[in-house]
Amino acid sequence: MKPLTTDDLLALGGEQVAGDARALGEISIDSRTVGADSTFFCLRGPRFDGHDFARPAVDAGARVVVCEPGSARRVSATLGGRATVVALHDTTRALGLLAARYRTGFAGEVIGLTGSSGKTTTKELIAAVLATRGAVHKTAGNLNNHLGVPLTLLGLRAEHAFAVIEMGMSGLGEIAWLAELARPRIGVITSIGEAHLASLGSVRNIARAKGELLRALPPGGLAVLPSDVAYAWTLTTGIQTPIVPVGRRTTDEIRLTAVREGARGIAGTVHVGEARARLKLRLSGEHNLHNALLAIAVGLALGVELEAAVAALAAVEPPSLRGEIRVLGDGTPVVLDCYNANPQSMAAALAAFGRRSPRGVAILGDMLELGAGAAAAHAAIGRLVAQASSELALIAVGRFAELVADAARQAGLAYAVSVPDADAAAEVLRDRQLDARPILLKGSRGMRLERVYAALTNREGR
Repeated sequence: MKPLTTDDLLALGGEQVAGDARALGEISIDSRTVGADSTFFCLRGPRFDGHDFARPAVDAGARVVVCEPGSARRVSATLGGRATVVALHDTTRALGLLAARYRTGFAGEVIGLTGSSGKTTTKELIAAVLATRGAVHKTAGNLNNHLGVPLTLLGLRAEHAFAVIEMGMSGLGEIAWLAELARPRIGVITSIGEAHLASLGSVRNIARAKGELLRALPPGGLAVLPSDVAYAWTLTTGIQTPIVPVGRRTTDEIRLTAVREGARGIAGTVHVGEARARLKLRLSGEHNLHNALLAIAVGLALGVELEAAVAALAAVEPPSLRGEIRVLGDGTPVVLDCYNANPQSMAAALAAFGRRSPRGVAILGDMLELGAGAAAAHAAIGRLVAQASSELALIAVGRFAELVADAARQAGLAYAVSVPDADAAAEVLRDRQLDARPILLKGSRGMRLERVYAALTNREGR
C-alpha cells in the first residue's frame, strides 16, 4: 500500500502552515503514544483540546502535526519549526477522511461487524477462522468508534489479506459513517437488543442504526446474521446483498444442533448442507456458539473449509472478561463475563450458567445506559435468575441491586442479597462461604466485577 504523506492531507483541503513535505508515518491522537517520525492529530473533546498537546507530541517524536485553522498560528509558534504543521477544518472528520483515502489502496477483503452484544468476541472468532487463509488485521480491543475505526484502517498493510472491523455506535448515522470509511464487502450482525436505549429510545431504533452497516454493503457483498435476530425486517430493509442466516432453525444455511455445556466450555454440531462438524469452544454460553456460526459463515464465503474453521475456533482463547472460564486453586470455576452487559447478554449468560451450575453463585452488576427502562429491565433480570435455577445464589451489585434481588425473591429464589459494589460482593462470598460453588460474574464495565475475582485469588495467595 502506498505510504501516506502530507500531500494526502493537502488533497483533503489542508493548508501546509509550516515545515516541509513529509511522510506521515504512524498516526496518533494521543501524545503519550507518539512514536518517532509520526503524525499527531490535534482533536478536540468535551474535556480536552489536543492542540494543547502538540508540543509534547513533537518532543516525543512526531514530525507532522495536524491542527485546526483557528489554532494553527499558536501551534506553529509553540513548535518553533521542529515539525510540519498542516491545518484542516474539523480534525476529527479529517482523520476519518484520511483513513478512507488510505483504505482505497487495500486489495484485501474487509469484513464489518456490529451488534448490541458479542461484537468483540465474534471479531476474534472471525479473525481466527480467516487466519487459516492469510494475514488478518483486526480492531484492537474495542476501538470501534469514530476514532477507533479510522485508526484501525490506518494500520492496514500490504501483507494483510483480510481486515475485520468492529463498529460501535451510540446514535443513528454513526455506523453509516464508519461503513463509508471502511467500505466492507461482508457485513455481520451479532445481535439486536436493549443497549444504548438512553440515546436511541427503542430497540427498533437500535436495529435501524445497526442496519446501516448492511445497507452500506455493495451489491456483490454478503450479509451474515442470526436467523432469530430481533427486528429483522427493520435491520435488513433496503439492503442490496444476499443474506446468510445462521442459528438453530432447520432452514438456516449454517445450523447448530446437539449443544452441550461443560465446565471448561461449550460444544455443538455445525451443519452446512450435508456436511457436519463438531465444534468446541473455550467459551461459556450457547450464544457464543452462535457467534462462532457467524464466523464460520464468513470463513466459508472466503474459501475456508468447514473442518479448518472449527479447528481454528477450538483454539481461540476467550477475550479478556468476555466469557472467560477461569479456575481457582480449589477447582472452583469462575466465569468472567463482566466487560459489558445488557438484558439480552445477561439473559444468555444466566441461562447457560443455570444449566451448567444450577447451585452456583450469580454475581450480577448493573446494566448501564438503559435509560428510562432501566428499572423494569433490572427487575426482569431478577426474575430470570430464579428461572435459570431456583437453587442459584444471587448477589446483586450496584444502584439497581435491591430491585434485582427483590424481584428474584418474589420469583421464588431462596438466596438473594444486594450490595453496593464489587468489594462488598467479595465480602459476602467470604462471610457466607459461598465461594466453594461455581461463580458467574456478569455486569457492565463500570461495575468492575473483576475485582471479585481478584479478591478471591488474592485470598488464595495467587
